[in-house]
Amino acid sequence: MLGRNEGVSHNTEDKGWWCQHGERLELAFVDICQTNLGLSAAINPAKERDPYAPDLVVDGILADLKVQNTPFFVSNRYDLDPRRTVTFNRKDYERYRSLYPEIDIYFWVEWTQTESKFGSVDYLAGIYRLPFADVARLIQGGAPEHEYMHRRNDTQGNAKSSFLLNLGDFQTLFEKS
Repeated sequence: MLGRNEGVSHNTEDKGWWCQHGERLELAFVDICQTNLGLSAAINPAKERDPYAPDLVVDGILADLKVQNTPFFVSNRYDLDPRRTVTFNRKDYERYRSLYPEIDIYFWVEWTQTESKFGSVDYLAGIYRLPFADVARLIQGGAPEHEYMHRRNDTQGNAKSSFLLNLGDFQTLFEKS
């Protein structure tokens, strides 16, 4: 299948499936925030009317959740450590910049795939937070942007490129190696 990573449980280009899967993960994340992190978290009520609304409200602040289970193995091409690199879609950057500049971004990382044809990484699990304004500063400061060659002609709404961000720039709320 085009764009399919054999180490991932479902076709990476099937946006509809991933959106539904993401909704289940959002509920699990809210539970983790409340029971393990001591954060007040809820699904953003605006999502009932607008499926594109930010995912969450955490401690009274609008927030979006990014879940990543596969390291960006080729980030070493950009002199970044694949174990500590996450991807942030250009589409999201542009949307948040214009509509939600005060939003917080949460990354929930658990490397369930630690090997690929491009190399291997040690296991990592964690929850990381950064205000979007700081994400924007990293991007404007020169965060590398990776273009997905197999998405050039995408018609499902998948991001055509992502910025590569270092987890070391985020606030660590939880981490397990």
